[in-house]
Amino acid sequence: MAQFNILQLLPRFHLFSALAQKQLAYVANEASHLAIPRGGMVFNRGDTASNLYMLISGQIKLAVNSPQGSEKVICFIGPGESFGEAVIFLDQATFPVYAQATTDSQLLLVPKQVIFTLLECDMTVSRKMLAGLSMRNRQLVQDIESVALLTSTQRLIGYLLQIVAEAGDATHVTLPASKTMIASLLNLTPETLSRTMLKLQQQGLIEVNGKKITIMDMSGLRAYGTLS
Repeated sequence: MAQFNILQLLPRFHLFSALAQKQLAYVANEASHLAIPRGGMVFNRGDTASNLYMLISGQIKLAVNSPQGSEKVICFIGPGESFGEAVIFLDQATFPVYAQATTDSQLLLVPKQVIFTLLECDMTVSRKMLAGLSMRNRQLVQDIESVALLTSTQRLIGYLLQIVAEAGDATHVTLPASKTMIASLLNLTPETLSRTMLKLQQQGLIEVNGKKITIMDMSGLRAYGTLS
């Protein structure tokens, strides 16, 4: 990818949106482009963390495998989001998860030394990176709370409501990944997820057509989540 394209892309990412043109040019000069086909690995668990990754298009899942070989999805990364921030601050750190493309994906890689340089000279970048890390930490705490305290029905309803809020559509939801991956994200078995979806359909709260879900009764869905 040509440098001028990287220069145009950088301000779309929250971390770099307030940088001066000179700083953007510096990052663009040091950044590189990476194309990953569906199913390809961005990095493996145990790889040395030497870059910040930013997703231009496609989707990346962060996940781990259990000793028994089953996969636990940690989160999905969408276009405009970055990942790998926390690990680059640890000396000789390695990634505790692996990153795999669930669709053909385009990424920007920014060496961690470039990030360190920006942090030393621009407080705006420091604040934005801290805000991003804080949001990611908050999400992890919420995920732990969900697994520990919520039923399978409450987890699914909460997830559907989250997607609705992010998409800005009060009635239609498209699952961002396969139902098997969604089940792993919600710490459910695929069978439990299917049963839970069927139960919500039978209650007249949702309609399921593959990955497309229509919310038939938003207030009823919210209320059902508090009762389940």
